[in-house]
Amino acid sequence: MNKSKRIERLQNILIERMLEDLDDPSKCTPGLYQVVRGIITDNRDQLDSIPLETLDYLEDKFKDSIPFPKEAS
Repeated sequence: MNKSKRIERLQNILIERMLEDLDDPSKCTPGLYQVVRGIITDNRDQLDSIPLETLDYLEDKFKDSIPFPKEAS
């Protein structure tokens, strides 16, 4: 397996584990949210291809568990 395939595999595993952790309230910590933010920042160009329903789902999931207030829009 070449280096880029390994990096892609690791990234996929990280995202899978992160999503599992988001389903566990005991793991929803500021550190986890920082990781989520980093992944979003690193993959900003790919966000345009994510269906709006998926983004809405994630926003709803975060809404009740974010340990800090959401900024006013």
